Amino acid sequence: MSICDLKPLVFWCTVDKQWAPHRAFASLPWSVLGRKESMEDYRNIVAGARNSVFHHLLPFEATLEIDLRQVDVRAEAIRLFAQYGQKAGSGVRLKDQALADVLGDFFRAKQRPVSITFWQSNLSLMEKASDLALGVLDALILVHEARNSKGGQSGV
Repeated sequence: MSICDLKPLVFWCTVDKQWAPHRAFASLPWSVLGRKESMEDYRNIVAGARNSVFHHLLPFEATLEIDLRQVDVRAEAIRLFAQYGQKAGSGVRLKDQALADVLGDFFRAKQRPVSITFWQSNLSLMEKASDLALGVLDALILVHEARNSKGGQSGV
């Protein structure tokens, strides 16, 4: 028995479960989102919402610029006239440069709100995909048990 023998068996054992995610994907509120039904748009919507939530972990709605003129900020070094194309390390190096670098790497992402209707429909899509995975597992177990019940004979 080869993998080529399994593919049609698994397909016919799970055909209903394979159709369910397709219907759930098509029933996402595409028109409300102003988008066409496509896997790339779906990925962009989910990735954009995830990035927005992650980058808005700290509740800053605007760029912060802090006036340090009244604070004693000590510079350790200043590097000038670096070779062209080697910007790394040029400029001012502060005593607390590591902290400045960490804070400088925080960004705000564009806010991309997605409706609760989308997320409810998306939950249904995820449940259908999970059902498909379980259906494939059940089909493989069924084939395995049928093969073993014949005493290991090939001919399932």
